[in-house]
Amino acid sequence: MERKDAEPLSSVIQQYLHAIGADTRIREIRAMQKWDEVVGRVISRDTIDIELRQGVLTVKFKSPLIRNEIFARRSDIIRKMNEAAGENIIKTIIIR
Repeated sequence: MERKDAEPLSSVIQQYLHAIGADTRIREIRAMQKWDEVVGRVISRDTIDIELRQGVLTVKFKSPLIRNEIFARRSDIIRKMNEAAGENIIKTIIIR
């Protein structure tokens, strides 16, 4: 017996994730996964820690030289990260 009001499972899951507030966190995680692709291999290897919460990307580096490079390019990196993520999820970068 087929239901006429049946919704696709993916739609139901999306609605559930939105209802519990998890959809934003999932988008943040997907955006963080683009870090290596956006900054390149050298900078990625120097990255100690990366975290994204409420539009603030916090990144910690081993090298002060890399830290300065990222600081100088932060606007460009924000733009590229948002393009890679497909939405404007990153508003600012904190460099440590």
